[in-house]
Amino acid sequence: MMRHATGPLAATFPRPFTLKAAVAALAGIGLLSTASVWAQEAVAADAVAEPASEVSVVTVSGVRRSAQNSQQIKMRSDQVIDSIVADDIGKFPDNNVAETLARISGIQIRRDSGEASAVMIRGLRDVTTLLNGRELFTTTGRYVNLADIPATMLQRVDVYKSQGADQVEGGVAGIIDVRTNRPFDFKELTASVNARAVYSDKSKATDPNLSGMLANRWKTGIGEVGALLGLSQQQHRYHEERAFNTAPVDKSYFSPGLTAPDQVGLLPIKGDRRRSTANAVLQWRPNADVELYAEGMATRFLLDAESDYFVGLPWWGTPVSATRIPGTDQLQTLTSTNVNTIMSTQANKNETKTHQFAVGGLWDINPEWRFTSEVASTKSSYTWRNPILDAITQVPNATINTNQNGTLHVDYTGIDLQDPSNYYLKGFFDRYGRDQGSSNDVRADLAYTPGAGGIFKEISVGVRGVKREAESIKSFEGNAEAPDVSGAAFPFSRQSVTSIPGLNCLSEPMSSGGPDYGLKQWYTPCASFLLNNTGTVRQAVTGSSAARAMDPGSFFKDTEKTYSIYTKAKVAFKLADYPVDGTLGVRVVRTEQSLQGNSSQDGVYTPVISDTASTDVLPSVALKIKLRADLVGRFAAGRTISRPGFAQLNPGVALVNSTETVKATGAGGNPNLKPVTGDNVDAALEWYFAPAGSVTATVFHHKFDGYIQQRIASETIAGKSYDVDRPYNTAAGKLQGLEIGYQQFYDGLPGILSGLGLQANGTYMSGTTDDETGSHAITGVSRYAYNLVVLYEKDAWSGRLAYNWRSTFIDSYNQGGPGFDLKVAPTAQLDGSLSYKLNDQFTVTLDGNNLLDTKFKDYWNTPGVYARDTRRYDRTVGVSLRWKM
Repeated sequence: MMRHATGPLAATFPRPFTLKAAVAALAGIGLLSTASVWAQEAVAADAVAEPASEVSVVTVSGVRRSAQNSQQIKMRSDQVIDSIVADDIGKFPDNNVAETLARISGIQIRRDSGEASAVMIRGLRDVTTLLNGRELFTTTGRYVNLADIPATMLQRVDVYKSQGADQVEGGVAGIIDVRTNRPFDFKELTASVNARAVYSDKSKATDPNLSGMLANRWKTGIGEVGALLGLSQQQHRYHEERAFNTAPVDKSYFSPGLTAPDQVGLLPIKGDRRRSTANAVLQWRPNADVELYAEGMATRFLLDAESDYFVGLPWWGTPVSATRIPGTDQLQTLTSTNVNTIMSTQANKNETKTHQFAVGGLWDINPEWRFTSEVASTKSSYTWRNPILDAITQVPNATINTNQNGTLHVDYTGIDLQDPSNYYLKGFFDRYGRDQGSSNDVRADLAYTPGAGGIFKEISVGVRGVKREAESIKSFEGNAEAPDVSGAAFPFSRQSVTSIPGLNCLSEPMSSGGPDYGLKQWYTPCASFLLNNTGTVRQAVTGSSAARAMDPGSFFKDTEKTYSIYTKAKVAFKLADYPVDGTLGVRVVRTEQSLQGNSSQDGVYTPVISDTASTDVLPSVALKIKLRADLVGRFAAGRTISRPGFAQLNPGVALVNSTETVKATGAGGNPNLKPVTGDNVDAALEWYFAPAGSVTATVFHHKFDGYIQQRIASETIAGKSYDVDRPYNTAAGKLQGLEIGYQQFYDGLPGILSGLGLQANGTYMSGTTDDETGSHAITGVSRYAYNLVVLYEKDAWSGRLAYNWRSTFIDSYNQGGPGFDLKVAPTAQLDGSLSYKLNDQFTVTLDGNNLLDTKFKDYWNTPGVYARDTRRYDRTVGVSLRWKM
């Protein structure tokens, strides 16, 4: 059943307790083989005996307690799971949930704009995100942006790599369940406030972050009542920078066999992110058998950002000379004269609002029967504006080096690139749109616990009904070229940018201390002017201040109803002399969709409505065998699904008729897409040699079918043949691998070193998808990845130093043209924190992110030859003061 943490495991979380460590047996370094002698009984009994003379008592709190609670969750769970538990109230290992998840074996993340964004389980993006066991999403997406949930509000995060019949379906890769505190988690009045200032080295900004929580519980005449309120306000002004080459193309006309990028560029990005979050919970326990709750969470995310492009077009001038990268035909340097060059500002202003409210409860009808139920409502909206203005100039002398020490270097001279009088209006992109999504979710579960004896320990059944709606529309795409105002030779026939007062700025500078890009700063249109005076820019470029119209072809409105029913049995028996327990179950899901969109042909739009339905049967089994008190074997198997994205289901298609030289084509979504199915098997061996010490290994195999890929296929529409580009269920695939993990505190080390601990894990993965063109490695999957986390907890001091590394992976196939696959070079990141407990109420923490100033690099096929991006992000240093009561 879907329950918030209850029972003996949940009860241990808020309580400080002590554990014993055999110092003499550890022989100074905490050897695994001897530590397990006492740990077998400690783990089995979940308690320890009175200390003998050779045993010291270790007080468990903070980092150590977090590691121990995470281990207890993993050991006791029926499923294959990894968890991260808060060190204390309002104190999570990282400031961002997604960053924290990168510490878990099998989890890989992508970073963008200075923070972790996409989270993948075993290299797959198809995950279900839950908040306290219920589905949470952002607008038209299938999952929530985990960066929007502040880490200071969390009790723990659970990552399920196998799934039970009682869990919400929808993630073929797994489930990420974010758990927040509830008032009954605390014994008495509890409060915390966390004030933090964070400095970012490239944006050179210091930003405030403030969060707090207040919880209490009371015994009243109507029973026990609890209330909790949490608030968080975060700001991050960030800097990201990129140097890029476009894909290699043939330049044999200039030099036989030569290949080179058509464009090169520099891109500094400046942004201001603001997140406001509030959560509130009420709990009521009128008697020992009934508990009711109401809880809500609201988040608001604001983004103001600008991207200041320098777009070098070295071939759009007079090329003079070129050299090649030694041993290749790829361009290294090019010198040109009278080169047309574009400076482009992309302004962004986005707002996302999401709120969820739920009421529910449980009723222990009698010692054998328990009933739980919940009703939840979620609403999410997203509005965005992205005006883009290009300015153009001509540079007398230009030299580029596509691969100077692994990145682009440009040398443009003969003109002042910071002087607005040298620039002219080139073109304007008028972009804006909105998305919204909502859901109403009802579930009910009934569990029966038989009397003593027998193989079945609990039998449960449940039903769930959900209505989801998703809607999206945006403006027409396309560039509006600035008019010719004088009839002079291009580009000087354009209107000068100086004719628009207030338009002109300098770009965000490329930061120092990294690669030598050559050029550091240049003229660019002001992002704030584009956002605040969009009508003026429209008037100058198009002759009208009116906004570009909304595109009916981009519109979709989907209504999805899902009905699910499950049954699950908890079993326990002996296999020979070994205890075995686990779950068996099956979930049946009916999905009904009503999809609306607009098709177009020759500028005429026609509404399209498509109704679809499918039924999926999802069996699952999860068993664990206790080989010793400290040694657990685990087996899990089951079927999972991931539904297509709502935009992919858009029934509209845009058709273009054929001409004498061009075939008839089309592009659109596909309302006939089916869910991707996965058949997953996990087998694990887990050795728990100490309360906070373990060695674990898991092998896994996923076989999935109906993987969604974009492709062009011939279709007959109204009796005419078109080559239509749309998503299809085309690919089957498989993914297999190994995860290993190790955790231990070295209590036997002398003096202050006895507070040291280590968490280490590694993942090996290999996977392919198959389609009509053959077998291909799965995009986004690194073959190797590992984490090393040094922990420390001694007296008033605690800390972490975490290193994360992942190997090369394929980003996308044929991204640079046929045969040119985009790959990402190995990446690594080092983060750390150090805390000092001033007293029982106050703790001060120093933390740092991206301490190695990591560079992200990607390339086509061969590193060092076909370089694309070099990206750098902020290094951040934060100081926080936390108070709790």
